[in-house]
Amino acid sequence: MTAREAAVRALMLGGDSAAALDRVFGRAALDGRDRAFATELAHGTLKRKRTLIWAVQSCLNKPFDKLDTLLQWVLLTGAYQLLYLERVPAHAAVDESVALARRIGHAGLGGTANAVLRRLSREHPQPPQPKPSDGAPALGLYASLPDWIAQSYIDRFGFAEALRIGDGLNLAPRRALRADLSKWTDSQARHMLETAGFETAYGNLGIPECIVIEDAAHADRRPFDAAIADGRLTVQSEESQFAVHLLAPAPGETVLDVCAGRGVKTGGIAARMGGEGQIIALDDDAKKLATLAQSAARFATPVAVVCADARAPYELGGVNSVDAALVDAPCSGLGILGRRADARWRKQPGDPARFGRVQADVVERAAAHVRPGGRLLYVTCSTARVEDEDVIERFLTQHPAWRPRLLEVPSSASAMTRAGNGLLSAPGIGGADGFFYAMLERAS
Repeated sequence: MTAREAAVRALMLGGDSAAALDRVFGRAALDGRDRAFATELAHGTLKRKRTLIWAVQSCLNKPFDKLDTLLQWVLLTGAYQLLYLERVPAHAAVDESVALARRIGHAGLGGTANAVLRRLSREHPQPPQPKPSDGAPALGLYASLPDWIAQSYIDRFGFAEALRIGDGLNLAPRRALRADLSKWTDSQARHMLETAGFETAYGNLGIPECIVIEDAAHADRRPFDAAIADGRLTVQSEESQFAVHLLAPAPGETVLDVCAGRGVKTGGIAARMGGEGQIIALDDDAKKLATLAQSAARFATPVAVVCADARAPYELGGVNSVDAALVDAPCSGLGILGRRADARWRKQPGDPARFGRVQADVVERAAAHVRPGGRLLYVTCSTARVEDEDVIERFLTQHPAWRPRLLEVPSSASAMTRAGNGLLSAPGIGGADGFFYAMLERAS
């Protein structure tokens, strides 16, 4: 099986693209380079699907949706190579795609693929860069986004910034690691990575433990894998790390991590506390909590897990109150569309409002456990106002004992601005994720 065939077969499976690729890779004897190419081809084709369908349709004499499913994906992956992968020679993109259509389809499919892709190679159709007067449909076609998501970015950031976001979401997101500074120093971590062949950089948000990976194509992954296994390094986006940085958990505190999931942020909290204090990690998914509990054996600070619905009243195992709560609320994920190739096609226009109602309940329940004088950090990976400022403003209106704490925009954070009582990072700008942060304090 070739890399191109693996990508097409994964796309034909549908569903989660990463899971589909794993299933195909289990049946294919592909080396690391071929797996990387198959992954890029599948994910890139999914992200650019709307624009690619438009380009292929311009070279067809019949509606694209009337084509055989196999042929659709062969044409789209071929078009992706021709239009977006400059390192792939045009003749290779055409010839290999045609051969694939014939091999796992039939001669007729190969003939159609040959005609369409050769015309595509000659004409190289691309939608024009839209102007503000063109509106969301033009931006959606250009950036390969549903119109309603394009409109949400325009409403939130303005057209010019929404255009930059659309471009950025189709590129590879920035990769970052968190070094556990209770186990080694930043210098030691960077030295290990650079000696192994990784190119590292500093982040934009002033986080001491954050290491940005710029290139790992020729790296020896064995030292990296060992550091991941023993907890010295954790894969975590810079914007996700920024949440713990803002919360600033201190040694000796009791900290509640709400909607903790598998415990990525929990580990960051534990490292900051240096073995002094207590963490309570709450989630309603027992499997995720089991993973967290396994990881917590390597943490510097004790972690108690509580399996409970964050929207309903819950107890904290005998703990009456906490000094700080991190609420990483369930959200629509409109700020992280660049990290999951198929995510933009699975979202629904009603998602932000639906999640906003959930988030209001989650904040309400978590706040009840924070002691007087304590703090609560509210975080989402959504850019929708109804999930961000609206949730916080409603809570503050209903709870006069709480007040917002002003958060500073890091001087080097080009993608971050103030938003109401919080901070908002724009997705896709410089590889950033879109996150909202708001800090609340309970009166003493």
